[in-house]
Amino acid sequence: MLPSELLAVWKRKGVIWPRYAKLSSYDLEVATLLIQAYSSHLGQKKNVLKGLVSELEDRGYEYRFVRGLSFLLDRRSTFKFNDTVNPVDLRRRIYQSTEKLGLPTTPMHRSQIIETVASELNITPEMVEESFYADLDSELILTEFRPPASKELLEEYNLSLTQTLLFDSTELSFTSSGNWQRIFYTIKRLGLIYEACQERGFWVKIDGPISLFKLTRRYGTALAKLLPAIVDNPQWTVEAKILWKYTNEICDFKIEGWKHGTFLKKTQLPDVSYDSIVEEDFAARFQALKSGWQLRREPEPVVAGRQVIIPDFSIEREGIKVYMEVVGFWTTEYLLRKIEKLKKVNVNMLIAVNETLACDKLSDLKKHAQLNILYYKNTIPLAPILRYLEEAFQPIQVDQTSFVKNLSTKFTEPVVNYKEFASRIGVTAEAVKAAFADKPPQGYVMMHNDLVSEDRLEQIGKKIEERISLAGRLSFSDAAKIIEIEGVEEASSVLETLGYRILWHGINPEKAELYKE
Repeated sequence: MLPSELLAVWKRKGVIWPRYAKLSSYDLEVATLLIQAYSSHLGQKKNVLKGLVSELEDRGYEYRFVRGLSFLLDRRSTFKFNDTVNPVDLRRRIYQSTEKLGLPTTPMHRSQIIETVASELNITPEMVEESFYADLDSELILTEFRPPASKELLEEYNLSLTQTLLFDSTELSFTSSGNWQRIFYTIKRLGLIYEACQERGFWVKIDGPISLFKLTRRYGTALAKLLPAIVDNPQWTVEAKILWKYTNEICDFKIEGWKHGTFLKKTQLPDVSYDSIVEEDFAARFQALKSGWQLRREPEPVVAGRQVIIPDFSIEREGIKVYMEVVGFWTTEYLLRKIEKLKKVNVNMLIAVNETLACDKLSDLKKHAQLNILYYKNTIPLAPILRYLEEAFQPIQVDQTSFVKNLSTKFTEPVVNYKEFASRIGVTAEAVKAAFADKPPQGYVMMHNDLVSEDRLEQIGKKIEERISLAGRLSFSDAAKIIEIEGVEEASSVLETLGYRILWHGINPEKAELYKE
């Protein structure tokens, strides 16, 4: 965050936004010059560095921009005074000598006092002169500097500029694509009040307690500190009301990840860790099934009355979303709070409960139509979860099957893959297969993964017969190559449709022969 006097904004017709630094050669040049100045002036006083900053301002660079970058570089620097002599102790001794020897009314008298103190401390008079005000900010010496890249410095400036503008915010609303655990932890740590809603996606409105009773800027600093946790995501939107102090006007402020995220500094988020081995084991086994359901760790929160629950998982497919909460080994108080929250949710949620808990406390949740409790001992079973998911997906499957049946589709290609066709019309491959099972398209035969035209099957059959008549026999491997060249991958299904059987002599497909009964 920057001092308020360095805030640079655009304001027009009730809308306000910061004057962001662009990642252009012009702005990068300023950042590079300042970084080089700090790097090359180790051991120099701070006032020397600030003189270089003033030189850049004199060359025409915008003063708030230059000073803002310098302010951020100061944070990456360590300034100390020469610890050979303590300036506070030195000044005390000088004042004591002045009391004994009288006020220094002449240069000679002043030199006498300096020499007396230097003799007491066993240092030179020059060191006394140098160290007298060595602890003043301008006299501090640059002893260490951690240089950023020029682009990183500009991104940090833009983020700090946004935070400084939020000092004067009276409320803030946002949505994000993830990182919810960290966001809500930060909200609670900063003592902010939140209100969640799911009218246009999941949105959170943030305010401070005093703002409930009167318009105030008091919580602007806390709102500014929340911003980094929000923008550390691929997708986000932040909206705020800014009380512009110069005109006492309420202005609208809005930034979005797709537009502004490329030039705001982000911290490297750690990989999402699991709360328990049970959750990690479940996620690994579920994803290995490749069931068509997408498992997501720590999805967006679910509104539960005036509070939120951040489920452990969401499981999604074709617009169907089921949330999942894993209840493991917790205290009784935690479990009771969790139960009270779960009673207020209005989404489909699976609750996996460890049997060793006092599960009678969960009996009330069974009356909630949208909650489904599943008990486990050591590992979460997959079969009942898949059954539940398929039941939840069944209405969608029926609708999609009906949709495909009512399509007036005429195929011209010799081979139609179910998955490819399903993706073109926005349904599942299972719905396509179910629709074609009752009545395949005219002129086509259903295989396991494809529709194959009768003409292509006839063509394949003729080529196989020609090879058999020439050689007297044909191995399964050679027949599969013929079928593959014709654009069909399901050799066994094609051969079965054409009336062929396979006589195996071991497991080698080169030795397996075709025959007809």
